[in-house]
Amino acid sequence: MPTRFSQSIWPCTAFGFCRLAVQAGFTAFILLVVWSGVMGQQVVPDPQPKCSNTVAATPCLSDAEAKNLAATNIELKADLSEPKSETLDKVSPIADGTLEDAKPASALPSTPVTASAPERQGGPAGEDPQVDFSSEGRFHWGSAFRESGLFLAIQHGFRLFQKRTTNELGGPFFRDWGRSVKGLRGWSDGDSFLINYVAHPLQGGVTGRIFINNSDRAKRLEFGTSKEYWKSRMKAMAWSAAWSTQFELGPVSEASIGNVGLKKVDGKTRMGFVDLVMTPTAGTGVVIAEDAVDKYVLKNWIERKFGSESILTKIFRSVLTPTTTFSNLLRGKVPWKRNDR
Repeated sequence: MPTRFSQSIWPCTAFGFCRLAVQAGFTAFILLVVWSGVMGQQVVPDPQPKCSNTVAATPCLSDAEAKNLAATNIELKADLSEPKSETLDKVSPIADGTLEDAKPASALPSTPVTASAPERQGGPAGEDPQVDFSSEGRFHWGSAFRESGLFLAIQHGFRLFQKRTTNELGGPFFRDWGRSVKGLRGWSDGDSFLINYVAHPLQGGVTGRIFINNSDRAKRLEFGTSKEYWKSRMKAMAWSAAWSTQFELGPVSEASIGNVGLKKVDGKTRMGFVDLVMTPTAGTGVVIAEDAVDKYVLKNWIERKFGSESILTKIFRSVLTPTTTFSNLLRGKVPWKRNDR
């Protein structure tokens, strides 16, 4: 009698071989994503390059600007060193009793004064000159998809070691995937409180933080009442919702790999709306809570007491903001990394 596994679109003669092949494939996928992420890292130039042609309170200038500034300073010094009598000869009274400078136009600088450092950089002084502070700024799609894909591979790689997943790897792929998606019913999916209301919000916190880390604007916004902050966190929730929907129902999902929802357990389907709702919404709550902890506990208390580079500060950062810690690892950074300091 043909087994369900023998009807699979992948011709396998032994269940153990197929399981091993799938696990090896996902392991290779994880390594590929990590490798592409490392190779795709770009060195960002220093937004404030060091130079030796500046003076105090003067932004770093190009060679042409530096030469022009030096020539202007020489002319000004020459004017100041002239005798008072000669200087007075250059001015003439006007009707209202004021003085008008009669200095010839040739003595003025030949090049217009350059814009100040904040104007030339496109934002507040000291910020990244690549960021457009008049808008949302640049979003790094490539790294965002790499980090999201790596997280997805880790999640499914873990599931492939669960018996309830491996038992359902056989059968026609597309037909079983479609039937699993149609099994979406009701709120509960039969999982425990810990999985639905703790693990999935943490999962949503990680994916929301991936969006924030890859948005030049969002990652510099501090917890508060500003419209920009809350707008960026709502966008992070939308990213998390898209990732969660793919994880639950998409082509590389619990419905397609392991066919969650295909069979009923105790008369109930194992595909419910709870994860689709709790992952992005409660996950965004985790993101906002970590932002508040980072501002009021870590930045304003612990870092002031122990210093921003102390071992205790790094430990507290890693422990008190767990989704930030994990998302840092996904992008190849140290767990205690902070975007604003």
